[in-house]
Amino acid sequence: MNSRQDVIIIGAGASGTLLAACLLRGARSPLRVALVERGERLGRGVAYSTTSARHLLNVPAGRMSAWVEDPEHFLRWLRVEAPDTPPSAFAERRRFGQYLETVLKETAARAAPGVQLETPRDEVTAVEETPDGVKVSLASGQSMEARSVVLALGNALPADLRVPDGGLYASPRYHRSPWMGGALEGIGSGDPVLLIGTALTMVDTVLSLGERGYQGTVHALSRHGLLPHPHRAHGAKTPAAAEPLRIRELLRSVRREMDRCRDAETATQAASPSAEGVVPFSTLRIRDVLRTMRQEVDAQAAAGADWRAAVDALRPVTTPLWQRLSEPERRRFLRHLRAYWEVHRHRMAPEIHDAMDVWRREGRLVLHASRVLGFELEPDAVAVRLRPRGEREPQVLRVQHVINCTGPESNPASRSQPVLRGLLEAGQARADSLGMGLATAADGAVLDARGQPSAHLFTLGPTRRGDLWETTAVPEIRSQARDLADLLLRRLGVSRSVPPETTASP
Repeated sequence: MNSRQDVIIIGAGASGTLLAACLLRGARSPLRVALVERGERLGRGVAYSTTSARHLLNVPAGRMSAWVEDPEHFLRWLRVEAPDTPPSAFAERRRFGQYLETVLKETAARAAPGVQLETPRDEVTAVEETPDGVKVSLASGQSMEARSVVLALGNALPADLRVPDGGLYASPRYHRSPWMGGALEGIGSGDPVLLIGTALTMVDTVLSLGERGYQGTVHALSRHGLLPHPHRAHGAKTPAAAEPLRIRELLRSVRREMDRCRDAETATQAASPSAEGVVPFSTLRIRDVLRTMRQEVDAQAAAGADWRAAVDALRPVTTPLWQRLSEPERRRFLRHLRAYWEVHRHRMAPEIHDAMDVWRREGRLVLHASRVLGFELEPDAVAVRLRPRGEREPQVLRVQHVINCTGPESNPASRSQPVLRGLLEAGQARADSLGMGLATAADGAVLDARGQPSAHLFTLGPTRRGDLWETTAVPEIRSQARDLADLLLRRLGVSRSVPPETTASP
């Protein structure tokens, strides 16, 4: 392993793999890239390491390409083995992990002379900025140096609920994450189980239990008790005359609201240009955006169109909208509206929705809109104290096992990765104001404790959620990877002026 690199990428999940591929593809002269991954396979991460054929992507295959400029690349890759795959198909997640690994290997094979990729299997324990770059320490005792380092850390384990656990968390009846090795071991085929969370992770866990022959009752709990909505069924049609007009009008309405707020801010600041203590603020209110969207969705429905089209149409402006909201408005959204947005925005494949419907009709999946107050470990069960939504009196639910399906811990101060902990303690990084990830500059540079952007340390993907909001799905991550690769290559002076031919067969 070469101890001196141009770029070191920490983490080879989707974010790190896509960034490495973009760097290799864009370099026109010698470049050394190291992609450090502690796991066995590249391109997997938590999301795509599953081996289950029942776990499907929640984005259609026609929109899952690794390359921004070639949106059907993944679809063509699938069609090599399954020629009739439609763009609306929801492929197995494990297949997408294989695809990412193939893209990386073939991109490396076709890279320009002198462009090299190393993939050390190791864990990064510390990152330290130096005057001319970054030093990276590894668990094996080795170290590397680079001109730039990118944190592509992906998703962390879920956080334990901050409630009295009564000894549960230290017992085999508690399963901190369904993605940990052997996470479902010890669960009997008839044991009642509680899944904390009702989003896509919960759905995957139900499917995994079913694959193991589970015949018991699954209780799934969240504050609102909402299941993700399904995508539109394959081949479903929307009236052609209604949908395009309403989507365009929705975007116009949202942009008009943003422009109105910007004009109001400009007028306020112009009226008091030198007033002491005046802090720039945003007048954009989340309730105004929601009202605008509801009006357009209702209009689409009246015209026979599909509400999903309106939600998807907001994708290009979601990040600008988020960034125009003040911090109190962002917190208001997270507290009151996040659950509703998530179930409409992050939907499940139609066939998965049908499977969940069967589980519910048979009484094997029971949803609870409740808040967990605490746990008590009993000799032969787990007593879960909960308060149903809208009620004052707590109730007790007894189950054999509790599985945490709340999704990844986002607060960097609480995540278990030593590299993050070290950066925060050294003041080389800081959490964003919402505690949802790292504070970053617009180009992905990590901000230090004083709010200054690093010249050598960058990040992308889920660690930018507090700043960008939409940053966990492949369409957003691939755009970040392309933009960050372009920036790093320009700084190194090795970028192509013309994009190369699309790589990775077919």
